[in-house]
Amino acid sequence: MSTTQGTPPCTHRVGQGDTFYELARAYYGDASNIQAQKIQDANPGVSPTSLQFGQILNIFA
Repeated sequence: MSTTQGTPPCTHRVGQGDTFYELARAYYGDASNIQAQKIQDANPGVSPTSLQFGQILNIFA
């Protein structure tokens, strides 16, 4: 993912190569650990190392 996405809160369907850091960059404009942690916190039980193509993630403000 290399493009800016919508404005949180929203959901995101995981695509090939997506990571929490890439999602943080796309949604928050910042791929820092803090922003990636926001995505992880919004999706309890989802492992950042085993995202599945088509999986729906919550993206909170």
